[in-house]
Amino acid sequence: MLLRFTRGKNDKPDTLTCVREDGSSTWEPSKVGIPHDLLHYAVETTLGYRNAFYGLVAGGRDIASFGTKNGVKDVYSDEELWAESIVGMLQWPAMGGSRLSEAESLALIENHFEEHGQPVPPLTVEQLVQIRMKARELLRQWGELEEGEVLELRF
Repeated sequence: MLLRFTRGKNDKPDTLTCVREDGSSTWEPSKVGIPHDLLHYAVETTLGYRNAFYGLVAGGRDIASFGTKNGVKDVYSDEELWAESIVGMLQWPAMGGSRLSEAESLALIENHFEEHGQPVPPLTVEQLVQIRMKARELLRQWGELEEGEVLELRF
């Protein structure tokens, strides 16, 4: 699947467009922000997830179908839940929290799932290092785009 992350232009919002292998597509102005979408890409491609956000979109789900609709929240697969939690943990330091080491981040993730009685994601310190490196590079590329420019990735 081809992913197009487009910088907004003339007061238009940034957008995410996903073009599936069969030629069908789904797109939407980014509600959560392109950095969040890029972190999903880093997590899902590094961990080989196929049943989280991008894998589900590749399989035919529309972007607009995610989240809460009419007061009813999505029921997440394990991979969706893991991806959202890992992305959230990675975003937290970027929003002013102290930077955690990969080992501290892994412990935080494991504790979160154990406290909620949910399956703990199979995740290593080395994978977190890879995710962070990939995310930094993607965020750097996104930050260099001018209005109207596009960052394209394959999923």
